Amino acid sequence: MAPRQGLIVNILFPYLARWRSANWSRYHGLLHALCAKGHRVVILEAPPLSASQETNYADLEVDLPAGMIVQELQPPLWRYTMPLDKLAKKGLVVLASRAVLPDVVRDHDIDVLLLYNFPQYVLAAAAPCLTVFDMSDDLLAMFDHEAGRLGRLALHWLAAAMHERLVQRSALVTAASAILAERQRRQVSVLPNGVDWEAAQQANGTHIRSRYRTPIVGFLGAFEYFVDFDPVLAAAAALPDVTFLLVGGGRSWQAVKARVEAAALDNVVLPGPVPHQEGLDHIAAMDVGLIPFSKDAVSHAACPLKLFEYAALKKPVVSTRIAEIIHLAEGFVTFADSNAELVAVLTRLLEAPDEAQQPADRGYELVRSRYRWDLIADQFVALIDAAQSAPES
Repeated sequence: MAPRQGLIVNILFPYLARWRSANWSRYHGLLHALCAKGHRVVILEAPPLSASQETNYADLEVDLPAGMIVQELQPPLWRYTMPLDKLAKKGLVVLASRAVLPDVVRDHDIDVLLLYNFPQYVLAAAAPCLTVFDMSDDLLAMFDHEAGRLGRLALHWLAAAMHERLVQRSALVTAASAILAERQRRQVSVLPNGVDWEAAQQANGTHIRSRYRTPIVGFLGAFEYFVDFDPVLAAAAALPDVTFLLVGGGRSWQAVKARVEAAALDNVVLPGPVPHQEGLDHIAAMDVGLIPFSKDAVSHAACPLKLFEYAALKKPVVSTRIAEIIHLAEGFVTFADSNAELVAVLTRLLEAPDEAQQPADRGYELVRSRYRWDLIADQFVALIDAAQSAPES
């Protein structure tokens, strides 16, 4: 699917966290690619939140592409700690976005309002332009985790109702994974994750690799509840001559660091969150890339960015058996669930690098031809064009 020749869209994206942060998300990849093609994007972002341990509040210097504007919101009560604070803060950002929505749409001639979380239903209800709801994750499963048992019992029904209303109200609904799309009660277009191909090909891990003993098994991503570090640390203990380079940050980072120190795992390196290009450089330094997701509803529906980043740098990939990754793998991912299975798989891959490289090369070609943000951006604009041209129901 290709967009109409010469079509330029102006997109408003209300983000519920810090845009210029250590968290390089699906939306950073997609919206940067759209700007590179001449489209224009306005981002609404949350104010700083120093108390948060999440990477999407860890501010970093992020260069904005031509055509992208970022506007910081000023929600009331932002500095106060509230019950269910993370969820409450998202609600405050939504309300602040709602307050400026008419002016931003008018001042920037917005064609498309791109939403990605169900509290933003109030924005869809007020939008004077085409609304797109993009599902990057299983939002209700994530809500249930963040809300805790009591919050889940009291509020799940409301979250589910808002989610369904946003799905039904939006002119176009997209999802990052086939698993997510299949769960909805209307037509949903799968718009997968991808990689900035040019940035990946420019990655250079030479200096990083020179710092550590080789071989290097690595992970790049969020240290959050949906990542299971148990088998990774068990493998590090069983393979002391292998460096485990675990890059990123998040709410689980301190706990992982404490476990590494308590077990005296000198072969585990935790550099913390890094900018996107440095993250790709770290991947370039690795011999194997890990996707150690927990087996839960959030993980099974996830389409992890790191899968495509590892593949774009021709790295053998080892993942737990997650539904969407199984759907995408096409023979280039090796699976391991238990501690013993991960140790055995890593030992085999590291002892026979030429054999391990064959599926990695298949992954590289698959990503090059299908899972690049420049290609996915064209698919997205074509879907928008079709939605704008569709007769009103």
